[in-house]
Amino acid sequence: MDDIRDLLADDDVFDPLAEQEEAEELGQVSESQDPEDDGVIAAPLEQRPQKSGEQAPAPERIEKLLKSMPGQKRLLLRLIDHCREAKNGEQMDEYTLELQKYCYSVYTPVVLRELLQEAGAIDYLEPDPPAVEELELDEADAAEVAAQEAAREAAKIQTPAVPLVEDGVLVSIDESKVQHEVMIEGDEELTLDYLEVEEREPGLWQATAAGLAIVDAMDDVKATRELLQREPDYLGVYHRILDFCAQAEYGRSPKEIDDLVNDDPLLQKPRRYSGYFVGRLEREGALEWRSGWVVTDAGREVMADLGMTAKEA
Repeated sequence: MDDIRDLLADDDVFDPLAEQEEAEELGQVSESQDPEDDGVIAAPLEQRPQKSGEQAPAPERIEKLLKSMPGQKRLLLRLIDHCREAKNGEQMDEYTLELQKYCYSVYTPVVLRELLQEAGAIDYLEPDPPAVEELELDEADAAEVAAQEAAREAAKIQTPAVPLVEDGVLVSIDESKVQHEVMIEGDEELTLDYLEVEEREPGLWQATAAGLAIVDAMDDVKATRELLQREPDYLGVYHRILDFCAQAEYGRSPKEIDDLVNDDPLLQKPRRYSGYFVGRLEREGALEWRSGWVVTDAGREVMADLGMTAKEA
């Protein structure tokens, strides 16, 4: 029996690091490569590099976040754009989950918001504190309140969480919100009064100027054109994939695109697969996943510029 290793040509073996090596030879840095990353995965906290106290400007932090999560880049940009008008957490969760139907992520909506906030792309706006009615104290009332507070201090009774007096001003309390609870200790009956806590209005998430500037600067048409110009040898392959996906109303499956281009002689040396081209078209905004690979508006505009037309099935 022949040794299977003798049947494989070295040039035909897929090398997942080949692309990175090519980029290094050209002096390019991989999008996912972080120069501050020490390469340790899941290292104990004390062994991880500590970040300096000074933060980089927001635009740099946002760009770094987008480059570190290329598969979530479009989702993150859409979340920022969604916050042009302030949204509460429930609205953000609903929109994020809608986007994640077609862009699977291990990150929850809450974590994605935190990442965007840390990067300076969105801000959390605290809700306004509840308004309280204030009553001015006369001298007699002020003296009585002071005596009550002194008695509480002497008896080491904790002052209520909601202050009754602050800076000489009496805070009016709605008696309907005061709850009563009776406790019996031995022969003694105690009545405890406490305030019912009201739910506060939720805070809002608002896109920052830096976040919106990056969203508005994104030009998918230009980025796709530059991609095609960078790889003229594969221009025909890109055209075929765009045209093929544009012909189907609900897009094409990865297997269909595999069958379309994987056997092309042009892709044999160096060995390329359909994912190489689909990934780049998605990254530049020409393709997107909607239960199948579909051409975006930007992709169709590029096709029109190239004189390509596709009739949807």
